[in-house]
Amino acid sequence: MHSIMESELILEVKDLGNIVVRLEPALSPPLTYARLGKSLPIRSNAIKYSQVILIPLDLGLVSEGKRTSLKPYEVGYWVKKRSLVIALGNVDLGEQVNVLGYVVNGAELLSKLNGGYSIKLSIR
Repeated sequence: MHSIMESELILEVKDLGNIVVRLEPALSPPLTYARLGKSLPIRSNAIKYSQVILIPLDLGLVSEGKRTSLKPYEVGYWVKKRSLVIALGNVDLGEQVNVLGYVVNGAELLSKLNGGYSIKLSIR
């Protein structure tokens, strides 16, 4: 079992490389964190949609976040869409998002995720 206190979420993108997300427990709702830790490693697909990248990942309806917007390269769990979401710019989702952390490495790969890339998510 990983201690999720100071962890990184690794998104291994087939044929492209790794995107590294620093998880920030101070920002983040505890239940969302716990469920994220329990659900990984997992494979999913990344879908680019306007200014966000969606990665379907069902952590259930954990209504812990107070925010509805993300800043560039912030990562959160979009409750209604049951997906991880990575912001490419300032985005107002208009719906609740539980902020998990931010991209620290591989941000340049995000713009290439436009065709439904296969991604392996894990925590280290």
